[in-house]
Amino acid sequence: MTLRIALLTGRGRAPLPDGFVDAAAIGRARLLVERNTPAGIANGAALIGWAFHRQGGGPCESLSPSEVERLVSSDGAWAIRELWGNFLLFWADPTGRTMLLRSPMTGPPLFCFGEFGIAGAVRVIAFTDLSLARSLGFALDEPDPARIDAWMRFPLLRGAEGEIRGVRELLPGEIIALEDRRPLPTSWSPWDHTHRPPERIEPEHLRDKVSRTVSAWSMRFERVQLELSGGIDSSIMAACLAGRRRPWRGLTMATADPDGDERPYARAVAERVGAPLAEWQRPSFGDPMAPVGTLRARPGGFGLLGPSDRAYLEAAREFDADAIFTGTGGDNVFGYLTSAAPVLDALRYAGPIAAWRAAGDLARLANDNMWRALGYSAKRLVKPPALWPVDHSLLSGRYSQDCPNHPWMPEAHRASPGQQVYAIKLLIAQPFLDGYDRALAMPMIAPLLSQPIIEFTLGVPSWQWGEGGQNRALARKAFRRDLPEMVIERLGKGRILSVFLPAFEAHRSRLRSYLLDGWLAGAGLLDLDAIADLFADDRRPDPVMVTRLLSFADIERWARSVTGHADIA
Repeated sequence: MTLRIALLTGRGRAPLPDGFVDAAAIGRARLLVERNTPAGIANGAALIGWAFHRQGGGPCESLSPSEVERLVSSDGAWAIRELWGNFLLFWADPTGRTMLLRSPMTGPPLFCFGEFGIAGAVRVIAFTDLSLARSLGFALDEPDPARIDAWMRFPLLRGAEGEIRGVRELLPGEIIALEDRRPLPTSWSPWDHTHRPPERIEPEHLRDKVSRTVSAWSMRFERVQLELSGGIDSSIMAACLAGRRRPWRGLTMATADPDGDERPYARAVAERVGAPLAEWQRPSFGDPMAPVGTLRARPGGFGLLGPSDRAYLEAAREFDADAIFTGTGGDNVFGYLTSAAPVLDALRYAGPIAAWRAAGDLARLANDNMWRALGYSAKRLVKPPALWPVDHSLLSGRYSQDCPNHPWMPEAHRASPGQQVYAIKLLIAQPFLDGYDRALAMPMIAPLLSQPIIEFTLGVPSWQWGEGGQNRALARKAFRRDLPEMVIERLGKGRILSVFLPAFEAHRSRLRSYLLDGWLAGAGLLDLDAIADLFADDRRPDPVMVTRLLSFADIERWARSVTGHADIA
């Protein structure tokens, strides 16, 4: 059961795609919903997905007349304040405009597109997937080179403007009108939850917030499979599911390389929480140039990890799971910070002694010394870095090189340096929530990114996350009594980087022509000489460049799928 819907305005009744129903009129738009999509349509509003009431944590299936009245009169602020979950919410404002809200952090992706004529907009659509939009008569087959350049130059930063011409994504937490697509001031912002000064919290308070939130999610699904690596984040998820009465299990994937075999940790967690554990062998790497199987409105679907992606889904289906739970985002939510910014926060809010301790924690985290940590802090104080790192490597200078527009960036000055770093790093998780094909085939839930947890953790002093020189220290303290000591004290994690190098070598000659003669090259995006040099027979590129080349291959696959030309050369 996944979420497939479209809102359509500006045209007569188009033939419905197979399996869809014309569910309701929302303002001037028609709502088309695939059968079995979780949807509550009542009193002029449509709630798609899974929502919870803030008070009590109970499920919200649809809105009452009084709730709709408060929703409309507040321009959506009522829903931001009173609901949370993974949902889309639609209603009409007093002028008849169709209003859209995507729940903060974990809301399902929704894209908007308008076709314009001499008299203005002819057709406007909001859609959850590209295939559906095309079935309704929208071509959407022109990749935008400038936006793709920004995607590659500012890795993992997902702004509102899409990589297909004219497409805009409704970002998590945004509220817009379908007809004009400008975010309303009532949209959710992390800066509304960064307290000045931040208040130190007890580990038990974090444990209670996370446990209650995961438990609420747990009650929405009959059978759950947790992707359990044995790292601290997925292990915390397992601890929160330990009292679940409905069927659930953990699944761990092991590589043949010991570097990626995390089974001892996963076994220890499963034994501790009393849950069954399925152990699967991670499939060998996939073909980084394999044709895309699922059309996407934005780049995603990692070719190299395709076999693993399919194996995770196969395992969930074998278990008859209704949803896949994942610890995605845990690094960010639990403050895995190696920046000097928390040192500055400690100085500002707690004084020189706290800053000195925070610098020592940073030194231990980075395996460096105290004086260098203090030097980094002083440098950051004098010249703050850009909010998002940029990577110009292997790209031409043909396009503007502007940072993608994201609504969080202009208001970041409202927060302290450590709070800025913490909040901005939350965006790193966004491309992975729907980046895997299994997330499009079955509900894939990331409870750690839920709005109640995020709003709570945004108020935690940034230096508290790394106290004692241990990453995610506060989360480790919070769940120490729930998890095995070997997991609590574990600092590293299994890596699959060892997969990338053999994959590159196995496909070196094909990958060279795939990139140098492909769509990205034809659009003038790539530094062809630099890329050709990396493929020289006598040169073995470093792992960072190999990873970047393989990410380019994923984007090339996506661009070819959008244009419908699998073979460019």
